[in-house]
Amino acid sequence: MNEITPIRPSQTYYWLAAPFLIIGISIFAYTLIHGLMRITDGLTQVVVPGSVELNFKKGLTYTIFFEQHSVVNGKIYSIHESVDGLTCRVKSVTSNAFIGLRSPRVSTSYNLGSRSGRSVLEFTIPEDGAYQFTCDYAEGSHGPEAVLAVGSGVGKKIVQMILNCFVAMFGGGGIAVAVILSVFFMRERAKKRLMFPT
Repeated sequence: MNEITPIRPSQTYYWLAAPFLIIGISIFAYTLIHGLMRITDGLTQVVVPGSVELNFKKGLTYTIFFEQHSVVNGKIYSIHESVDGLTCRVKSVTSNAFIGLRSPRVSTSYNLGSRSGRSVLEFTIPEDGAYQFTCDYAEGSHGPEAVLAVGSGVGKKIVQMILNCFVAMFGGGGIAVAVILSVFFMRERAKKRLMFPT
């Protein structure tokens, strides 16, 4: 009775791809969750109308976010009313010079748990130091209390997080696919050698 020659490598070698896929998915999940939790770390919340002194660094571009939903010192803010007429100013404490505000070059938004915000203004700091950040309604107009968040690098954090997630997912997945294809083609060559022995 003829013995059936097993095809090498065996199909169990396909399972070698599983660890790489699991590692890729795990790193993807960790990067996503960790990144989302840290996106707003560098933002300072300011309840307006109001004024606060903040320290800014030279050369950095800071973005002002309007938070439609937020929590500050245990107080919940959910803004559905118009904040038209709310004007913001940034002034150097040492020189009293005002810093020009402009519309953000890139629109950025976030929605994380109890906080959601969108970029509304940005400015670039000429010198290190303390700056007075003030927002109020024009004289004769009224509006609701709102929360603004000020900080730099939020857009970069979001882009970096997305890139890291893709690298993790496609890195692990790519290696897993390579392993599967390698085993498949080796098995196909083995089949051909058995069918057409030299």
